[in-house]
Amino acid sequence: MSHREPSSTGLAQMVQVESQDLSALGNRAALAMCGADTSYRSFQAACQTILDGLHDDVEQVRLYLLDPVDRMLHEEAVVDHFGGQEGADLIPLYQLPDELTAKHLSVQHNLGEQWEILVPLPAQDQIAGVLALVCFQKLPPHLDEKILRLGRSLAVGALFVRRSREAERASTLLKAVTETSGKLQGLEGRNLLLENFVTTAVEAFGFDRATLFVFDDNGRKVKSAICARTGFGVFPLPGVPDLPPLSDKPAPHPHLPGLWIPIRMGSRRLGLLFVDNIYTLEPPSRDVIQPLVDLASQAALALENARLIERLRETALRDDLTGLYRSGYFQERVKEELANSRRRKDSTGLIMLDLDHFKEINDTYGHPVGDEVLLRVADRIRQSLRVGDTACRKGGDEFIVLVPHLNAEQAGKMAQRLVDEVKSSPVELPDGRKVEIGISVGVALYPTNAGNWQDLWTRADEALYLAKQAGRGQWAMWTPQAKMSLGG
Repeated sequence: MSHREPSSTGLAQMVQVESQDLSALGNRAALAMCGADTSYRSFQAACQTILDGLHDDVEQVRLYLLDPVDRMLHEEAVVDHFGGQEGADLIPLYQLPDELTAKHLSVQHNLGEQWEILVPLPAQDQIAGVLALVCFQKLPPHLDEKILRLGRSLAVGALFVRRSREAERASTLLKAVTETSGKLQGLEGRNLLLENFVTTAVEAFGFDRATLFVFDDNGRKVKSAICARTGFGVFPLPGVPDLPPLSDKPAPHPHLPGLWIPIRMGSRRLGLLFVDNIYTLEPPSRDVIQPLVDLASQAALALENARLIERLRETALRDDLTGLYRSGYFQERVKEELANSRRRKDSTGLIMLDLDHFKEINDTYGHPVGDEVLLRVADRIRQSLRVGDTACRKGGDEFIVLVPHLNAEQAGKMAQRLVDEVKSSPVELPDGRKVEIGISVGVALYPTNAGNWQDLWTRADEALYLAKQAGRGQWAMWTPQAKMSLGG
């Protein structure tokens, strides 16, 4: 900065002459900060007002505003006789002397030819900011109280700007929460919902990373985890780190600059959000906590709604009696799995089975016993399923099982196992009598026996018919020559 020659008046003389105006000068500067513009320009206007009011005895005026969360003084504006500009300096609060920060007294430093006077802007138990005056003369001790009046008046404007900024940020975040809430409520897929949620936590709230952990229905184990990270997009988290003891309130991470935000629906634990700044290492600002809690509440509603919708859809797709899938859904599942089989270049099996002499069971023992028989068979089918297998009740006493990654040998073993397990599971009546159960099974393989799902379905049905024709209680594999391999 260019320096001018010191004036002949001197700061001490000026303060004595205009001491009654220093509080008024602080008020005028504070009013300059209390407009609609809460950017650095409001601080620049205040600095200019102070510089004009103190005449030529002050070379430079700077204003700092304290961020109470990171406990850092941010230089907002710098003004001298050659113009003004936005500030860029940062001063950690702990670097300032207690006289300034705790006792609210001014502090002076010798800068060679000049002196720097730091004036606190007091706000209850802590300062709201600091006014820095650079001048040619040291302030005499007996004038200290008079210059402190300037700081006390100016503090009102500093507090106004800080609170206005907090309100603006809260409003922006609340708007983001509201908009995201609408998006979340409208999303049908849970995966899309989760992606939208973590992306909002990063983009709207300014975090470097956001990770969402979704619990199972019991709220005990993490079922899935998804992460959004600046520069990396959204991706599933393969491993689950150690989670903190869950509470109803946000909690800071003990080692990282981040926050844990619980996601609950009443007493049910739905998930846990973790947001942090792995690049900047800046701790989360206090003004984002409540909007994050609001966002978590909306996410809880969306997660719960998605869970209920999934359950409703799942229920609608399942047979009322057995709980197995209905045939309508099963056909869609077959189409999907055959497409996967083509990509994998492997084999997929379709196993169709039918109860033997089921009409006689209903006629002899009544439909309630017939229903119990159907439940017994459905249970044995369910127990035989592997991960990725799908079973459905085709209708009446017919069932179908779709089995990916299945070759002819494996298909035969699975069919025989179903025949044996059903045969060994008779239904016992209240009077002690037992109702014996038997099934016939037909098997067809894709692409060995069929090139599309319709042909696969037809040929599994043909194999089932041939198993019945061969005497029931056994299984049959369809072959291109219509020769059946019979077992059992």
